[in-house]
Amino acid sequence: MTNEPGLTTSVAPGSSFLEAAAALIIARAQPVDLSDVVVLVPNLYAIPALQRALQRLANAPSLLLPTITTLDLWAKTTSISHAIVPESRRLALLYGALRKSGWFSGIDLWRVAADTLSLINDCGRHGIALPHDADDFQRVVRQALRATDNHAVQFEARLVHELWRALQSNADNEIDEPGAHVLRLAKLAQQANRPLYVVGVSDTAKAEEAFLQRYAQRQPVTIIAVGDAASCAASPLFAMLSCAWNTTESAHPLRDRAATFRAQYESNPGLSRLSLFAGQSLEQEAQAVAVTVRRWLFEGKRSIAIIAQDRLTARRARALLERDNILIADESGWTLSTTTASSVVVGWLELIATDFHFRNLVDLIRSPFMLSNISQPERDALTSELETLLVAADYIEGIKRLRHILERPGLSPNLVRITQLISQSASLFTRKSRSLPRWLGILLQSLGRLEVTASLDADAAGEDLLRLLRSLEAELDGDSETYSFAEWRRWLEQQLENANFRDVGIDSSIVLTHLGLSDGRAFDGVVILGADADHLPSANEPALFNESVSNQLGLPSWAARRDLERQRLMHLIAHSGSVFITWQGTKDGEANLSSAYWAQLMVFQRLAYDRDLVDRELSTMMEFLARSRSVAAPISAPVLSMPQPRAPGLLPQRLSAYDYGSLIACPYQFFVRRMLGLRASDEVVEALEKKDYGEIVHDILSQFHPRFPFVGNHSDADLISALHGITLAVFDSAPDADYFSRAWRLRWEAIIPAYIEWQREREQQGWRWQSAEILQERPMVLAAGQRVQLRGRLDRIDSRRGDDGEEQFAVLDYKTGNHVAIKKRAENPDEDSQLPFYAMISEPIPAELAYVGVDNAPVKIFAMAGAVFDITSTHRARLEQTMNSIAAGANLPAHGVDAVCDYCEAQGICRRRYWEDGNGG
Repeated sequence: MTNEPGLTTSVAPGSSFLEAAAALIIARAQPVDLSDVVVLVPNLYAIPALQRALQRLANAPSLLLPTITTLDLWAKTTSISHAIVPESRRLALLYGALRKSGWFSGIDLWRVAADTLSLINDCGRHGIALPHDADDFQRVVRQALRATDNHAVQFEARLVHELWRALQSNADNEIDEPGAHVLRLAKLAQQANRPLYVVGVSDTAKAEEAFLQRYAQRQPVTIIAVGDAASCAASPLFAMLSCAWNTTESAHPLRDRAATFRAQYESNPGLSRLSLFAGQSLEQEAQAVAVTVRRWLFEGKRSIAIIAQDRLTARRARALLERDNILIADESGWTLSTTTASSVVVGWLELIATDFHFRNLVDLIRSPFMLSNISQPERDALTSELETLLVAADYIEGIKRLRHILERPGLSPNLVRITQLISQSASLFTRKSRSLPRWLGILLQSLGRLEVTASLDADAAGEDLLRLLRSLEAELDGDSETYSFAEWRRWLEQQLENANFRDVGIDSSIVLTHLGLSDGRAFDGVVILGADADHLPSANEPALFNESVSNQLGLPSWAARRDLERQRLMHLIAHSGSVFITWQGTKDGEANLSSAYWAQLMVFQRLAYDRDLVDRELSTMMEFLARSRSVAAPISAPVLSMPQPRAPGLLPQRLSAYDYGSLIACPYQFFVRRMLGLRASDEVVEALEKKDYGEIVHDILSQFHPRFPFVGNHSDADLISALHGITLAVFDSAPDADYFSRAWRLRWEAIIPAYIEWQREREQQGWRWQSAEILQERPMVLAAGQRVQLRGRLDRIDSRRGDDGEEQFAVLDYKTGNHVAIKKRAENPDEDSQLPFYAMISEPIPAELAYVGVDNAPVKIFAMAGAVFDITSTHRARLEQTMNSIAAGANLPAHGVDAVCDYCEAQGICRRRYWEDGNGG
């Protein structure tokens, strides 16, 4: 092995890359001393594997290992004299320039600034200087697109150039991080005094390639590259992937390539090592991953990688494995914005932005970082107390009103304390614009007042979060540009999205990682998760800047980046043992396409070997697990059956029309709601809903008719004016007099003339309004002597003289629903329960039962079909028989009717989905 300066390239076979690379390096050991050698690897995770390979091949009791590092880390060991401008300050400068330009309206300027900064940084990493003259730059752009009059591209060019000039004019003898990297590399090349090996580093910028050339002028540089298809003859699997995924223009058709490959390789290289599975849901895909990993561990595999193309599914798979105490080391980490620690900060700012909206307030108090010294039961009680208080006060938002509500006596000490902390902390935020560091200072101060800082310090992600906030505050110190609360908040959200948190507390041979960290590594088993068309390839074209502009500037194209990703994928599959590829075959009830890689591979397999690589054994297992619904349990859970309790001792003493309707619709619902007394807690009404609108119309008419019991004595103008006045007063007193309330009011006001017209017609038929909102009660005595009090409130009672001179009564109920649905109810008295129940409690039995549709013009009345006496007798007999049966211990089964179940509060107790399938949960 020569020690003369110069650059040479060696190729290691893809099937045993690190072993071959180690052999090339060990060949120069004199005899076992590599301490004067530097080895660059693509990532930190490749270092241990290369160290083990070197020690194994040295075949000596001891070996002095070389310095093994990455190019970026090695460069950072070299000091430079220039001051470096923090990225946060450069981003702020770009944002300021964008804001002053006025080029964009209604667009997230922070995102535009970030995309621009990324493009400019790419230019810096590749040692590319933009033309100083704007016309020269636009000429470059037009040349890239072979266009002379492309206004959109000219705008992009002007945008990039002017923002780049803005950064240059504010540099003040400072350099950016990409520039610093180039300077460090230049200094390393000047000081080159050790041989250098570059092992499997595939993603180098032009400036880094130039560094290797300069370094080679002083010391030997050996680039050990992963072999291509031609040099990887020892790996038929690699050869198969290369053949199937050949994207060159000169490539033969897939059918011809498959035939040629089959002639060279009689046995299928992928059959024993590759398997594919399309899950029917996120949950099934995660379950398939968990099952596969467990199976591999049982087979003796130790180093396992989960390549997470879909982070959401990866989270679920990780949770399933950790439930069985199978720990996973997360190499790629999570964006800081997705951590629980960040949620308390984001939630706090959302609370301020929405003027203390009740939902955000409750969510914040639920956070474990708030009042961390109280137990979970105490926190639940605190949340429940607050919700009850806000519901009673009809509170939606407004810090001033909230303070007034929370000044009431009798609140629990925890609630008093936490509301005081929130009120004091909120006073720090005003509508005044401030600089970014000042906003950060206010945030940190408010977190201290909230007593959240100590909780964050005790949490790994929280510690990273506080470190980020404090470092940003220090980096931006002296920045005087001011921003509104909304601008600063969006900036902070972007910082949290770009920051990464990695839990280093787990040491495991099973790693969750991504393709970018797979270079130079091999595993016993690899799971490629979320491998559908949306996630693979993952390198998408930029949304803001045209790719041709990047290409003309000398930056790598997105097509080249996708090709690099494909190469990584091929090498990872070829170097590793078993490879399991999975994606969601169905999303939201629709087919979800696999990545084109797998589609091509499956077609290639059929053409070459007349089979596919679908894991049918796993598919069968997943189907069985789906039926049994017991994926993680070693023993199937007991089968659930339809609930049908007996509770004679809980016979209710009072029944309403609603209770009777519930009993008919579903006896089990009646059991839960009326006999057990389980009901969903009340909620704050954020916007006026249809049911609230119906109640308001009832209220309006109950106030109107006592004032005008006979409309025939009044003009339409007077009646309409009176109804408008009552309407305004009632709607203004509604809990939420907002846009939705006004919309409902306008809807009702449009119907007022039609209602007056209907009332006149009603009076012409001899009917007179008599009373409204009448509470009626009537006892029902059961066979065993128990008494059940039937109680209801009647919307309206009308009266008139019949042909025989006897007074007749009518029971009417206002409805704000669709006329077709109301008519259907009236035409089916056996199925309807409300009006028949009202007839049961009326004395005497009314001559007419009817619904009045007041939601559309014209207003219509829908009389119940059939003789009222017969309808009433039938329902009374049914109710008596049912209540006698309940008292005697009859079952109360769940009917499982969609129309009832879809809106039932007892779904979580009933669990219809489980007992209908006959499976355990």
